[in-house]
Amino acid sequence: MPLARAIEILSRQTGCPVLIDPILMDGRTSAAVKGAYTPQVALLHLFGSVQIDVTATVSGLSVSPLDATALTSGDTRSGLRSAP
Repeated sequence: MPLARAIEILSRQTGCPVLIDPILMDGRTSAAVKGAYTPQVALLHLFGSVQIDVTATVSGLSVSPLDATALTSGDTRSGLRSAP
């Protein structure tokens, strides 16, 4: 699933808006997140191995890149499992 779509679904399901630069989603895909997570942790899972920081703000969650690899497009598909 496209990462942008997955983030849109997460935001709608949790009622938590996500503030993100579209370049961080460009060309990326994400596996579905299964299990019970906070919106912040679920968002981190959606990005897979991409190094991002997710910060809770008054208006929702804010996503920032932690290194240059977060700014390049690519496939972040990964098999995610909920914690035991």
